[in-house]
Amino acid sequence: MLTVALAFIIPAVVNTVIDYFFSSLSDKGNRVTLIIIGNAGSAIFLSCYGLFSSIYILYILIFFKSLFEKIYQTSLSPYFREVIPEDDFKRFIAKTNTYGTIGASIGGFSLIYLYIYTQNIPLIFIVSGLIELVSTLFLFSLGNTKQKLKKDVESPIDAAKLKRFTFIYSLEAFGTALIINRFVIFLNDSHELQVQDVGLVFFIVYGISNLFAANLYNFFNSFAIKNMLIVNFSFQAILLIIMMSVNSLNLIIVSWFFFELVSNITTIYTDDHINKTLFTNIGKSLSKFRICISISGILGQFLIGTIWDIGGIGISFYFTSSILFTLAIIILFLKLNVDEPKQAVINDGN
Repeated sequence: MLTVALAFIIPAVVNTVIDYFFSSLSDKGNRVTLIIIGNAGSAIFLSCYGLFSSIYILYILIFFKSLFEKIYQTSLSPYFREVIPEDDFKRFIAKTNTYGTIGASIGGFSLIYLYIYTQNIPLIFIVSGLIELVSTLFLFSLGNTKQKLKKDVESPIDAAKLKRFTFIYSLEAFGTALIINRFVIFLNDSHELQVQDVGLVFFIVYGISNLFAANLYNFFNSFAIKNMLIVNFSFQAILLIIMMSVNSLNLIIVSWFFFELVSNITTIYTDDHINKTLFTNIGKSLSKFRICISISGILGQFLIGTIWDIGGIGISFYFTSSILFTLAIIILFLKLNVDEPKQAVINDGN
């Protein structure tokens, strides 16, 4: 597990060490240019993943792929914040999740069956990289028009909101590190799912839950964001315990589905609130948020990987569950008065 964790830690290290520099560069330069350079570089190095047998060369390729992907991401997030009108941002997040889910599902299934028929791992990465490279062409159509922001600078209250969200999601990242890997290995080892079956489960869990979340989030307009976070983390903790306590594959998949559904709905609201607190140096502000989460993820990777190796996958799930329960309790005592007036929220996107 530490070998697997290292492959995931490398991007996290890039996020931690380089994120702030690229975000600062993005705030000063042309975001669209950096978006294009980052996407193209990421695609090229992804294509090379399967061409070398050495794990150390793979680590080097992961590093450079992560580097260019970071150039892309540190410019794309503030770009969205600057060009998407504030009142449309929640709806924009939901639409983005929908389109991303559809594309990832189609691509994921295509690549799975490409591997089944060819048994050629390098080809999978080459095709993936080429698809990403082709997507760069569409980025040339992006404009740099900025929306008119409501304020020129964040108030102390705005800054406090972002700090609290940073703490919440950093603790979550610490507790849920390696969780996707654990689900995959758990389903494969305990229920002997084949590659194509794991792909189907991922489509149901991530794809369908994202589509549901993107269409159901408006039904939760009356929920305060604090209450949504408490329900989200408590519910996820309970579902993890259920998944370790039952033998029915169908019940496990259903539990995992609702785990992601609740998380996706909550993410739409928290992303909306986080972005509405940002007015100056947007790239740097988002960078601080991401860096804290990345550092927590790195620590979690090592700790949970060690717990898994010593105590097994079940103990690691219970550890994650305890972190999520603890987080829900902590949020009870946090001041998260970030909800807009109810009428404004209801009108948003309707």
